[in-house]
Amino acid sequence: MTNPDILHGLVLSGGESRRMGRDKGLIPVESTLWVNRAGTLLQEVDLPVSILIREVQRKVYTAEILPDFELLSDLDLPVGGPLKGLLSFHLRYPQADVLVLPCDMPNLTVGLLRKLMVLRAKVPEAEAWVFMVQDCLQPFPGIFSARLLAAVSQKMYDGYLTRHGLVQVLASAKTASEVVEDEFAFRNLNSPADL
Repeated sequence: MTNPDILHGLVLSGGESRRMGRDKGLIPVESTLWVNRAGTLLQEVDLPVSILIREVQRKVYTAEILPDFELLSDLDLPVGGPLKGLLSFHLRYPQADVLVLPCDMPNLTVGLLRKLMVLRAKVPEAEAWVFMVQDCLQPFPGIFSARLLAAVSQKMYDGYLTRHGLVQVLASAKTASEVVEDEFAFRNLNSPADL
């Protein structure tokens, strides 16, 4: 069972943004940066907010993120991508479940985040809570339990984490999902053509 009192918000903004050609978290939308918009969504559902970046981004992010947000750098782990970010967070907050979203989904809404939180309350025995769009589990936005992240972290340290994509993690976990039709909200904006 999950601890309903320990839920933390996390924005992943540590990708290299190769296809976009610039740091996606620092792209402005409606007078705010994508990273700050994502963090503000998490604040609007009453969560403390951490922003996870690569250490090389620290100087510019320190100057640009909103003062209420905690800035964390990813750790040196033998995994990559979003899972590296999630585990970097988990190793700092091992008791916290985490509602995580990437900075590059600017169409997400507070309503969707609230739906995830309601799903977590309805199915507390699950290890992860996500949406399903077109019969596919969507890792973002998603809530990942401390229990699940501890198990994945242990597999990583034991050398048993052979496939480390979030979709594989969700497929092997006790995952609760809710079907949604609003595909627009789940678009990752990865290249200038997506803007």
